[in-house]
Amino acid sequence: LLITKTKAAEAEGNAIKIAAEAEREAARLRGQGVALFREEVARGMSQAAEQMKQANLDTNVILFSMWTEAIKNFAEYGKGNVIFLDGSAEGMDRTMQQIMSMMKMKENGIQS
Repeated sequence: LLITKTKAAEAEGNAIKIAAEAEREAARLRGQGVALFREEVARGMSQAAEQMKQANLDTNVILFSMWTEAIKNFAEYGKGNVIFLDGSAEGMDRTMQQIMSMMKMKENGIQS
């Protein structure tokens, strides 16, 4: 009886350990997926901005589009009552410049 209980406890402990390791790996892979998604979004925005600059168009159109999409998502899925956002042209431009700077750093092999 003692041996049976000991083996059952060991099996339960091993099952818990295996589940924890699987969850850790799943979390790591989810994080990598999110990081890759963000890199692709930033790369696409950077390319779009460059194309707009070459065509002598205002790159703020991209920022405005992102802004309206963000507000739509906040309103649609947000659970809070108040959201503070910097909606000025300067604030949106600053965000775009930061994204483009991060992309250039990555292209030059500099880790942020």
